[in-house]
Amino acid sequence: MPIDTAMKCGALTLAALMLACIVSGQDLPPGILLLSRAENHVKEELKRLAGITCLETVQREVGNSKGPSHDTGQSPKKMRPLDTIRLEVLTNGDQELFASPGDRKFSEQPPLTYAGSGMLGNGLFGLYLKDILLSGYATTRYKGEEDVAGRRLARYDYQLSPIFSGQTIEIPEGSGSVGLEGSFWVDPRTYDVIRLELNADAIPPSLPISALTTSVNYGQTVLNNQWTVLLPETADVQLVKNSGEISHDQVEFTHCRVFGAESTIDFNASPESQQARFGAVSLDDTLRRLPGGLQVAVKLRSRVSSDMVVGTLIDGVVAGDVKDKHSVVIPAGSPVRGRIRRMERYTDPFVYFVVGIEFTEVEVDGIRHIFYADLAGIDRAPGVELTLSTGNDGVENPRTVTAVTRERIVVHNLPGVATFFFKGDPLDLPANFRTVWKTRALKE
Repeated sequence: MPIDTAMKCGALTLAALMLACIVSGQDLPPGILLLSRAENHVKEELKRLAGITCLETVQREVGNSKGPSHDTGQSPKKMRPLDTIRLEVLTNGDQELFASPGDRKFSEQPPLTYAGSGMLGNGLFGLYLKDILLSGYATTRYKGEEDVAGRRLARYDYQLSPIFSGQTIEIPEGSGSVGLEGSFWVDPRTYDVIRLELNADAIPPSLPISALTTSVNYGQTVLNNQWTVLLPETADVQLVKNSGEISHDQVEFTHCRVFGAESTIDFNASPESQQARFGAVSLDDTLRRLPGGLQVAVKLRSRVSSDMVVGTLIDGVVAGDVKDKHSVVIPAGSPVRGRIRRMERYTDPFVYFVVGIEFTEVEVDGIRHIFYADLAGIDRAPGVELTLSTGNDGVENPRTVTAVTRERIVVHNLPGVATFFFKGDPLDLPANFRTVWKTRALKE
């Protein structure tokens, strides 16, 4: 197809473009058939989200791009931690509901109602995919294939006007609706959307912000050791106000699982009845809760090595009897299940890995329990470090004026996730590698 014709077709919706090309007898532009298949695939994946809930952990930080902070004296663009927020989230494809971890009921209130200030957005769990790929209102252009994190992916650029984006931003200084523009990347083999980037577009004068950028990374997640579904894994959101104030959220999704409902969700029902049923869902009671404050030592059953990919299933066993009020609540040898959460290799200033081992459930006498716990200790195996210091460890030459720059890197741990560094290559954690956890109490 000539370039000018392809550009004209590219401005149409996907269905209109395919019809126009068929009628004119011309071949489809590159990427159009793949996009159609990706849209159908995403549509089916989004339907399955109604039976899944995930734990959303948001690390929030703030800063200023126009000068030192008046109260802290920090340099421009220096970010400082604000807080950490953890919520459970689920969606029916049209809206997201939130709850405190372990609550039986989800709320229609926006997630920011769980925090006192700052920025906390929604839409990351699946709504953005629907708005951009399935609404029919986005203008999409194929940009070719790119290497992304070692994978060959097809990139599409898109634009969605404020009328159809559904994106409303409210801050104390003002509010308004914005459009969206950005890119998404599709795996040509599986039709999964692997990454989505969004930028606020057509910002109105009533909204005193200069930028709102969002990125979401998706991956196939194994649930109940039986089936997989496309779910968000991480997200990054940054809002910059005209005043220079910056709000930055780093989001992680963990502990995704199938939940039970007090009544079913009917996607063919009227919006009013569907809304009522969707608001009545509760968590799966087949996953029991453990008492808070239990000290649980877990040993890996098999080795963990650097050739494992993120998502690889792992299992362990409880290393010793866990007691509560002199009674054994978790016998030694009880199976613990999880997966590889992170396996990142870095080479500067030396070779090291950032490793994440996630445990999600423990089985006691055939009954599955939520493994909701904080890391309390970890085996000091060769190469394993909880913090990492970078810089030149050698002796400075006294004849030269050379400053040795050192940086201390610390990674935060999500509930049920042990995140640590491993110095050296290849990475090899032995079987029986032990982590120690302290359970958190969940609301009944």
